[in-house]
Formats: sequence, structure tokens, C-alpha cells
Amino acid sequence: MTLPLAVAAPRRTPTPVVLAAVRRSTRAVLRSPALLVAPVAQSLFFLLVYAGQLSTVGSSYLPGTGFIAFLLPLILLTGVATGAGAAGTLVLRDITSGYLDRLRLAHGSTTPFLVGPVGAALVAVVVQMVITVVGATVIGYRPQSWPGVFTMLLLLVALGLGVALLSTALAIRSASASTTGLVPLAVFGLSFFTGVFAPVDELATWMRLIATVNPLTYIVETARQLGSGDTLTAAPVGVTAVAFLAVAGIVACALALRNARKKR
Repeated sequence: MTLPLAVAAPRRTPTPVVLAAVRRSTRAVLRSPALLVAPVAQSLFFLLVYAGQLSTVGSSYLPGTGFIAFLLPLILLTGVATGAGAAGTLVLRDITSGYLDRLRLAHGSTTPFLVGPVGAALVAVVVQMVITVVGATVIGYRPQSWPGVFTMLLLLVALGLGVALLSTALAIRSASASTTGLVPLAVFGLSFFTGVFAPVDELATWMRLIATVNPLTYIVETARQLGSGDTLTAAPVGVTAVAFLAVAGIVACALALRNARKKR
């Protein structure tokens, strides 16, 4: 009779290994202008151009709300989408160089080395948002509630987590730079189908219809309401959309890893 082969239990990766992976990826992001400086420059560029050219006009139809305060959440969201995509870029580098395979052989799992790039991308996102908020303050941003601004940043970090996870999943599944960049590009593009320069109710009929079904609209509106201290009417849909994106990212990473193991 043939005895079934014993299946070795996966070794638990020590916490120091995970922390080392996060530190390694964070250093890579901080040293790479394309992964950190470019998203910061993008956010500040849009902030300065839009605020400088449209602030006076915007103030005329935004009673009680400064145009910079209205604009800032969208600027932060587009920057988060771009910055969080660094996770997929870092993972793709490790895949194409064979580094992940060597780590898998040494440690029995690549999971901690995927956590590292995601964690590093979120660190970069936080740095980027802080710099953007400081820049907005210099040109006149005065929020109604700084605790609300802090909560707004937490919401956008959660959005960044979902983008980072989905980018990582695409990097594992496709090993292609063009495919890996689709998630940040999609979020960036969809962000302009929200109330960018005016409330959704003020948009043209066809644009209002698109914005109404666009989940990013509710994330942006939730962020605006947090910063202004208004009633959080958009929060149920906005928070649900962010949570769904994060869960989708986790599931996508798990499926991509399982597919990669089957191909080995």
C-alpha cells in the first residue's frame, strides 16, 4: 500500500523579515524620483494651477466653502492613486530580476516581500499627502476641522491600500509594466468624472449621471465633508467603496499568488 506523502506545513515568517522587507521597499521608494517626487510634483502642480486660475470663479458658486478646500480632496485622491501604484512597480522589479523567486526558496513564502512594497507605497502616500496639505495651507487653505482633515487623510490612505494591492496583483499575474499601471491610471481617469470643479448638482445632465454612478464621487464627497465638518451624507457609500476596493485587492493578490504557484 502506498502511503500518502506528508505535506509540509508552511513555515511562519518571522516579523523581523516582514519589517526588513518594508524597510527595503521604503528606501527604494524614497530614493526613486519616479516613485515619490513625481506624484508629489503632480499634486502640487494641479493644486497651484487650478487654485490660481479658478479660485475666484469657484468662490462665486461655492458659498461658505473656499475653492482650495473644495479642490484639495480630489487633488489628494489623484496623487494617492499615482503614489500607491508604486507597490506594483516595486513588485514587478523583483519579479523580473528573479529576486522574489530567490526569496521564496530561502523563506518558503513570498508574502512578506509583497507586504513590503505595499507598506512602502503607503508611506510614500502619507508623505505626499502631508506635503500637498502644507502646500495648500501656504496658498490659503483653512479647513474648518483639522481632526476632520486627519480623518480625510486616513480615508485616502485606505483607498491607497486598495490601489496598491490591485497593482501588486496585476504585477504578479502579468509581469508587465503596462498592465501593472492600469489600476492607478483607471482611478486617475475616473476621478475626473466626479464633481471636479463644481458640486455634482451643478454639472451638465450627462456628466451628472456619470458622476452619480461613479464610486469615486462618493469618496471625494466624503473627504470634502470631513474637511469641512459638514454632515457625512456621502460617507456610507464612500466608505463602502473604499472597503470594497481593499477587499478586492486582497482577494486579487491571493488569486494571483495561487496562479503563480501553479505555473512553477
